[in-house]
Amino acid sequence: MTTFAFIQARMGSSRLPGKVIKPLAGKPVILHIVERLRLSQKLDKIVVLTSTNEENIPLVDLLKAHNIPVFQGDEDNVLKRFQDALVVYPCDYVVRITGDSPLVDATICDNLIESLKHQSADYAYLSERFAEGVDCEVIDAARLAELECAQLRPSELEHVTLHFYENNANRYVVAQMENSCDDSHYRYTLDTIEDWQVIDAFYIANENPVAMNYSDVKAFFDNNPEIKALNQHIVRNEGLAISLEQDKSGGHSESI
Repeated sequence: MTTFAFIQARMGSSRLPGKVIKPLAGKPVILHIVERLRLSQKLDKIVVLTSTNEENIPLVDLLKAHNIPVFQGDEDNVLKRFQDALVVYPCDYVVRITGDSPLVDATICDNLIESLKHQSADYAYLSERFAEGVDCEVIDAARLAELECAQLRPSELEHVTLHFYENNANRYVVAQMENSCDDSHYRYTLDTIEDWQVIDAFYIANENPVAMNYSDVKAFFDNNPEIKALNQHIVRNEGLAISLEQDKSGGHSESI
């Protein structure tokens, strides 16, 4: 049974434009994400999913130059982007990764894959007791493919796994992987200029950051509290909260 990582990434971020190709230690963010995921023992393929908008051409060219599979799909309906990608890259399980996670941890991804399979779940996700910045989710590809976009809210189209996470009709077997301690106070996702300052400082300070695992990253921020403090004022999962509010008003927020 095959498991593919789909990295959701695009250039059009309003808060930090072009963040997926911003350099970290001389290498674009997206290449660091791919390199860290290649440490996985459970992934059979890594594919970057972006949109057909012209602004993504530099990202697509970069990926092709490094022989990284890339799929271009719908800009706003990210769920459809994933479903269309499954036609080109069929697999049994999809690991959803976002392009704002340059410190994603392959071992955590592998453990989540095993957790889903062990529990025969349709969808598995991490507890918020994990640091913000190692986010990953695993979805049964057949379940993902069968969703009818026309029957879903805008927030469910933008946030690919929200329909499974909410599980309002108890239709799905959903598994949460718990963390042994509360690491929710760590933030090294990449969404704002303050996040950039935190992650850039990490990459500058460490000789081989790709080889550093979850415990190593936490230890760095524990030893450098002045760096960790730079983005502590930012609200976790703010984008999702905005999307849910806009469901009520009929508005639309941005997707990665």
